[in-house]
Amino acid sequence: MNRELLIANALVVSSKSCTPADILVSDGKIAALLAPGSGCEAEKVIDVKGHHVMPGCVDGHTHMMDPGYTDREEFETGTMAAAVGGITTIVDHHRTLPAVYSVGPLLEKIDYLNERACVDFGLKGGISPDNVEELQAMWDAGITGFKTFTCNLHGVKAMHTAFLMRSFTEVARMGGTVLIHCEDDGICQYNEEVLKAAGRTDYHSQWEWRSKLAEYVAVQTVISIAKETRCRVIIAHVSQPDLLTQLREAREQGYEIYAESCPHYFNLTVEDLEKKGPWAKFTPPMNTAENQALLWKKFDQGFVTTIGSDHCPYPKEQKVPGETDIWDAPNGIPGIETSLRLMLNGVSEGRTSINRVVECMCENPAKVYGLFPQKGQIAVGADADMVVLDMDRAEMVSNDKIVSKCGWSPFDGKVLKGFPELVFVRGRLVGDNGNFVGQKGYGRFVRRIQSCMK
Repeated sequence: MNRELLIANALVVSSKSCTPADILVSDGKIAALLAPGSGCEAEKVIDVKGHHVMPGCVDGHTHMMDPGYTDREEFETGTMAAAVGGITTIVDHHRTLPAVYSVGPLLEKIDYLNERACVDFGLKGGISPDNVEELQAMWDAGITGFKTFTCNLHGVKAMHTAFLMRSFTEVARMGGTVLIHCEDDGICQYNEEVLKAAGRTDYHSQWEWRSKLAEYVAVQTVISIAKETRCRVIIAHVSQPDLLTQLREAREQGYEIYAESCPHYFNLTVEDLEKKGPWAKFTPPMNTAENQALLWKKFDQGFVTTIGSDHCPYPKEQKVPGETDIWDAPNGIPGIETSLRLMLNGVSEGRTSINRVVECMCENPAKVYGLFPQKGQIAVGADADMVVLDMDRAEMVSNDKIVSKCGWSPFDGKVLKGFPELVFVRGRLVGDNGNFVGQKGYGRFVRRIQSCMK
């Protein structure tokens, strides 16, 4: 056995426990979990002195935009940002150039990204109103699932009910998974017409345009169609506590309908939108402070299946016009390098446990996207994707330290407690105290093993 690394005196975190252990790594895999202070020899020994060591996070919702939109992000910079943030596997969106709606562009994208990836990655294919016959070939090529929208957004066509029925039926037949953005297109269009007719350009009009009713109605529709077709569905970026309750009820009834949420819903309120404007413009928009508190309670009680960053960066120059007219800024914020830190800060504030964070950011996304047991856990045989945490370390988020190409964060100036000090991908150090120390091209495409979330 090639004993390449020993993480000594770790407190290994899973969804169920925090267990003292020495972690032995061989050939990029977890080779053994030993009693702490084992004295086991290895080429490199790192004594973490009782600090928490969690699995590397699996981010199932990223928009790296490469190839094609590299003014916004490059795969190298985006995966570097992931690495310093404790994200060791990402699942990237289909919306690049060319967009991934068939297997040809998918295979080309895999080859292209393998030379640029700094962490491991899976991919999604897109579902459009007219590509149902292309889905099986993409699924067979090892993608983690498909992405689609119920509204016209980012240049993507809305999937109305007939299209949803057709595609969900096909995805269910093949045993696939769909991540779906839920906002009712008709309600959003109506709101936009009313607001623009009134001459509204203020920041709060974003809240009224992408209304909570629009999200609510779309989620009800998708739940109904998913139940009818028995399609495995993840509702993207759920922002409302009531919807988390309904999604849990569907799971308790035996349907594979899961809830993703995002760190910004737990850390930004509508008051932040009114202050920050375009720098906090995303959709669905955030909560009131009252509903945010309820969202944290639901998270801690297990109503959220996965946390995804929805990393969707734009250059500063594309956001600035929204300071004068909110309509002139695009929807989307960066988030991959602050995602884990925001949720760890919730642990530090007593809102939830570190075990719940690991469940929703490591184990569950690996399971629902078919990457478990290879990813998402510290266990013998799993990839040695690990994050050494300092839960007592408080650091301010600062735009001048952002690794993502966009160079800004909506959390600029916010102090977060809980920090990913060391980050390993398959046993290799890629993140060291907020600095990227890995290598371009080390990350690799990870094929889906199975989708085993129940």
